[in-house]
Amino acid sequence: MTHSINPFATALQFTLKWEGGAGHPQDLAGAVNRGISQGTYDTYRRNKGLSVQSVQLLSDSELEEIYFHSYWKLSKADLMCLPLSIVHFDTAVNFHVPGSIEFLQEAIGGLSIDGKFGPNTQRALEKYNNLETAKRYCHSRIAYRHQRVKADPSQEIFLEGWLRRDRDLLAYIEQLAQSATETPPEKSPIFSSVPPLPEQTRVQEPANPTTSEEKSEEVFKKLQQAIALLQDIVDTLKTTR
Repeated sequence: MTHSINPFATALQFTLKWEGGAGHPQDLAGAVNRGISQGTYDTYRRNKGLSVQSVQLLSDSELEEIYFHSYWKLSKADLMCLPLSIVHFDTAVNFHVPGSIEFLQEAIGGLSIDGKFGPNTQRALEKYNNLETAKRYCHSRIAYRHQRVKADPSQEIFLEGWLRRDRDLLAYIEQLAQSATETPPEKSPIFSSVPPLPEQTRVQEPANPTTSEEKSEEVFKKLQQAIALLQDIVDTLKTTR
């Protein structure tokens, strides 16, 4: 039996692989815990009517809720096929939601790069919601990493780590796509649950199938036999009166 994949859980699993720990002191995002910045955590706590606290105290349930509502749903990753949704979600976490939408618009092509998921972006996504868009998306991330370091050489310390993440993401979605094509189709839910007949009860095809004329003659003979049998029954009933 095959089990359906939970797209959000699959995407989160990949992202958390690269978002462990408390971050680096030179990271421009500041204090971070498993990809959640202190600012994001503060906003979440305030919206819940809770007091602000260190992001290092972030619980597992809070982490999952923040990722689901503030990244998965807000970025519209839930509208995308599995390979693309994983790339888009990870990018939303890594570059914030507007940044992920800019990458998406660039990967699709022919759109204004404004970081807003408007009707034009949504219509274009419906046409290009596929693995190829996800792969272009990954390559755009790789190109951006180099541009960022060129613009700010202090960030070069992170370059190799960024590139490992991007390459791992590209390999991961390609592996997922490969696994999907190799998975045999499921049997019909109606017939797959019906056990095969025992060998002795299966209907055997005749070695030499009869022709339509032979079948008609056989039916006619059986019909004559049935009529004769009925006639015998009628005669018997008459004599017993």
